[in-house]
Amino acid sequence: MIKRRSSRSGANALAGYICLALTIFLVGCGALQEPVLHQATPVIEVLTEQQTDLQPTTPPTATPLLPTATPTPEPTATPTPLPTATPEPTAAPLLSPIDRMVAVRNAESGAALFVTFQDAAGTGYSCSNCHLADSEKANLGPGLLNIKDRALTRVEGQSAAEYIYDSIINPMAYLVEGFDAELMPQNWSEIYTDLEIFDIVAYLLTLEGESDIDDPDPIEAGEEETAEQG
Repeated sequence: MIKRRSSRSGANALAGYICLALTIFLVGCGALQEPVLHQATPVIEVLTEQQTDLQPTTPPTATPLLPTATPTPEPTATPTPLPTATPEPTAAPLLSPIDRMVAVRNAESGAALFVTFQDAAGTGYSCSNCHLADSEKANLGPGLLNIKDRALTRVEGQSAAEYIYDSIINPMAYLVEGFDAELMPQNWSEIYTDLEIFDIVAYLLTLEGESDIDDPDPIEAGEEETAEQG
């Protein structure tokens, strides 16, 4: 058993030497090349080189599909003017029957009656004998220029037409200071009709003009001039 094992070992050793010699021979002849071991390039480095070669691409700007809404300016509210308070109409004063009658009478007829002598009036008078129509100065009676204005102040609550009418038909109803009402005929309401008296009143209401109450009295001025000459 020992001899068989020795022979096998020697055979194996011999075969080994033969293989080694054959390998050296082949290498020398260039038949065999030394294997080249290639190292694997890391994936990370490859990816980095590829990314470096690529140019950066700018992502395209998204175009809005919907049109941009143009803002519509809100209409400016027109200020509503505040309602102006309408003054309430002043109620026209109610005219008395005398005012209504005088308003429609004939002032020209009244002017003619004013200067007409009436035998039935005392010793024969006309209105113009005692009253000046173009002056505020007194004669036997008060001057009648602008009588409309003064008549409004005589009796409270009476219009100018009412006061003048009452003064004609009833001279004693109101006494003007400084005058004797008894000098005026007391029967004018018997001499004239109501319509004629309304005509006279209508005429007297037209006597308007610049007041002369403060002007020197022409009679007194004449007397002074005569006295100076004498």
